[in-house]
Amino acid sequence: MTSIYFTSGSKVICVTGSEQDWSINEIETGYEDVRAVAADELSETIYIGTFDDGLFRSRDNGETFVAVGKDVLPKRVMSLHISPVSKRLYVGTEPSELYYSDDDGETWMEMTALQNLHSKPEWSFPPRPDTHHVKDIASGTLDESFVLAGIELGGIMRSVDRGESFEDRKDGSQFDVHNVIIHPENDNLLYEAGGGGYAWSDDKGVSWQTDNEGLGDFTYLVHVAVDPGDKDTVLVSGARGPASAYMPEREKTEMKIFRKQKDELWKEILEGLPEGKGTIVTHLLTSSDEQGVFYGVNNKGVYHSVDRGKSWMRVPVDFPEEVVGNKINSACLTN
Repeated sequence: MTSIYFTSGSKVICVTGSEQDWSINEIETGYEDVRAVAADELSETIYIGTFDDGLFRSRDNGETFVAVGKDVLPKRVMSLHISPVSKRLYVGTEPSELYYSDDDGETWMEMTALQNLHSKPEWSFPPRPDTHHVKDIASGTLDESFVLAGIELGGIMRSVDRGESFEDRKDGSQFDVHNVIIHPENDNLLYEAGGGGYAWSDDKGVSWQTDNEGLGDFTYLVHVAVDPGDKDTVLVSGARGPASAYMPEREKTEMKIFRKQKDELWKEILEGLPEGKGTIVTHLLTSSDEQGVFYGVNNKGVYHSVDRGKSWMRVPVDFPEEVVGNKINSACLTN
């Protein structure tokens, strides 16, 4: 059974099922602007981060939410990540701070070393240039001490000692970080979607290379996913720029999904996907338990590929009109 959670305004939408048997559940959180969601299938816990109200936890499938970390965490919680190794919960905030909890949010520690990087004075989020935030977090799938913090706009900061220290951003990576992931079977393999395109590393983030050949003018990438069973099959979703990436109501909104294998050029994927016009950038999700399988979430629906991203099928659930018209800030998958 697969469960996909994603944000829509004040709601978290949960789409659950397998094959052709799927259901949709709307969870009203009561908080106006939900920016991040994470779920732990083992403890049946859902976490949400909000723009001005802090972090909340539900242990009853979204029936109720309680505030956690309210005396420690900033009110703007922009990213959440649960370690695949230890289930440590990471929280990224605005301004850029990184926290973690090893007891489901009861107690917290800050990774203060993130504040000591030479590039920090240059960090700036263009729509709010006087601030910046932790846009994405990743941790080692084999090595718990390996942590990545993606700053928007600042770059990927790398730690190999559980956050005791961080290395500054590296040339070749994208400094306008939107999504950074680690291959589930190899911590050396990193994949990034950024405002200037796609970047990758095969040495645990020591060095990076950018590769945009075949993307055309759709180099404003927002999401990236890799086949858990094939390190060389990568998908990205993007737009021409931020003005056409996120908001369904804008006339210029248009997204594309591209696929790449090994040294081939990026190729646009069309089969089974909605028309790009009017579709926001698709959140791309995978599970380490499903090799060759990808999931995609956008304002038109949930999509599913079982042939390594070459073709797609729409999951048979209908979104409420409110969801169709909303931006999706965050999505996650459990199974």
